[in-house]
Amino acid sequence: MIFFKSVFPYIADTERRAKWWWEIDPWLFWSVMILLLFGTVMVFSASMTTGWYAYGDVFYFVQRHFLGIVLGLLAGAVASFFPLSHLRKQSKLLLLLTFVLLVLVFVPGIGRQGAGVNRWINLGIFNFQPSELAKLVIILYMADALTTYRDRVEDFWRGVVPFFVIVGMICLLVLMEPNLGTAIFLLFLTFVMLFLGGGRVLHLLLVWAVLTPTGIFLILVRGKEYWQDRFVAFLDPWKDPLGKGFHVIQSLIALGAGGIWGRGLGESRQKFFFLPDRHTDFIYAIVGEELGLLGTLSLIVLLVIILWRGWRIALGAKDEFRCLVAMGIVAMIIIQAFVNMGAVLRLFPITGITFPLVSYGNSSLLVLLTGIGVLFNIARNREEDEKQ
Repeated sequence: MIFFKSVFPYIADTERRAKWWWEIDPWLFWSVMILLLFGTVMVFSASMTTGWYAYGDVFYFVQRHFLGIVLGLLAGAVASFFPLSHLRKQSKLLLLLTFVLLVLVFVPGIGRQGAGVNRWINLGIFNFQPSELAKLVIILYMADALTTYRDRVEDFWRGVVPFFVIVGMICLLVLMEPNLGTAIFLLFLTFVMLFLGGGRVLHLLLVWAVLTPTGIFLILVRGKEYWQDRFVAFLDPWKDPLGKGFHVIQSLIALGAGGIWGRGLGESRQKFFFLPDRHTDFIYAIVGEELGLLGTLSLIVLLVIILWRGWRIALGAKDEFRCLVAMGIVAMIIIQAFVNMGAVLRLFPITGITFPLVSYGNSSLLVLLTGIGVLFNIARNREEDEKQ
């Protein structure tokens, strides 16, 4: 009820709706739209073999991908009108809700299990992944806390440790799903937010020095077998080319086969069951095979535009909370893309992180487009009615 009372007056205001187009950042808008269109085409191309083999329908995945785009655009439109002062007030409640949702994925009848993992909640029209929501919620929560308790930021025990304890509890639930890549991503996002919020570099390096060897030990000694396989494959994929190193090698083959100009749209050979997860984690490799170096560089150019315009929006924000939220959302998009490309290029171990706005995944699309809607909200820099 609070949500509708807060946002409805702004959406119903005809004058506000008429001004919306002129108040948002056009560079950011069109970059996002091009990425969504590009992603839709590539999801169809990369998933058609799996769709036909598993479901007898080459359009199976692209139809669901389109649903995610529609829902995401609707959520983004609402977020672009929603009073950010109210969003800030609800940040702690959103964090608690995210924690509850991460617990619910393990509850039979609510959570959905697939391939031995518990990561989704069945919403009927699609399966929602709460760990994706955690990315945006952590940004909102930390932006509020870092500005509210500004005097504690430079204190290690009061300004750094509490954040890692809170995020650590969320990461523990994500690890139990299990989802190592997203858990590491959430921790890294916490580092970034603390750095942007004024945390001391020495304090962050101290935490990093403790967490990194601990994480490596847990992965190699106590972790899941496939986590260990990914780490070994990163070090030397050719040692076991048909087993542990299969994903990495096939990804590199796809990129190499594309050359500069690519084989042509729809002409990928790796998508014929050579390259696993081709429409999700490894869609960047399919882009490289079909559209070549030109296609992969085009994606990077669009990401650079998002980084440029998002950073300008952050620097032009009217208060520190909005500035930190904008920077956090931009960092979330860019880091996610960087990690995905790094895994495809064998710069990092495979993490299971998708390419933002391009890969198949309704939960990711919904959260990312909601975050971009918040960016548009900050870009408009409108005066809010604090009485709402």
